[in-house]
Amino acid sequence: MKLRRHIRAASGSWAALPAIATVCCLGACTTATDIGIVHATPLAEALAVSKPLQDQAYVIAPTDDLTIRFYFNPQLDEDLRVRPDGRISLSLVGEIAASGKTPAALSDEITASYARYLAKSKAVVLVRRFANDRAFVAGEVYRPGLIDMNMGRETALQSIASAGGVTDSATLADVVVVRRLPDREQPLVLEVNLLQVLDGTHPEEDVALLPNDLVYVPRSGAAATNLALKQYLWNNLNLSNSAGFTGVKTVP
Repeated sequence: MKLRRHIRAASGSWAALPAIATVCCLGACTTATDIGIVHATPLAEALAVSKPLQDQAYVIAPTDDLTIRFYFNPQLDEDLRVRPDGRISLSLVGEIAASGKTPAALSDEITASYARYLAKSKAVVLVRRFANDRAFVAGEVYRPGLIDMNMGRETALQSIASAGGVTDSATLADVVVVRRLPDREQPLVLEVNLLQVLDGTHPEEDVALLPNDLVYVPRSGAAATNLALKQYLWNNLNLSNSAGFTGVKTVP
């Protein structure tokens, strides 16, 4: 595994990883192994596990922007945002729960609700903005942070381009994608070689992202890769700001 090879090169021994990456905070020790960063899932397996989520119909979420169109009564068309409580308010029929439903299901419900008032009540719901359709890019890119996706059609390489591209110290050979699935306690960690995407030898390495995926672009060099991943995770777990933090501890 590429990430394992990097850490072995930096530490001299795979078995020594927990010793060199130990952070002690409030008497408890957290290691890179504990947070799962070293357990990459084979790419084919990760894609197979993710496929049901990629194939399922979109479900409306709070703060999505919707357009409601009536085929035969355009004067009733509305642009609105799903409230934080998951509901929308429509003319004539009042409040309707929208969150948790597919656009097709909500279209049918609105059509049925307006049938009491209109001879031809056919309505369709269009999602103009997807609130949860986002990913995160971190590491050696020029504009790390949150990026908007186009309904899951963003790939790892496209997300990096959306983040301004990579810095001079980056490597695209060992990019890490961290993915959480609703039915799994531990996140999936995928390692992809985007250099092989750019040269055309393995285009399948440019994986399609799912909402809330994290794409991490490491520094080139074995020691720098280990350090960058470790520091990013420590900072985002707020360990460095916790009371009693004693720093990175190297155990002989």
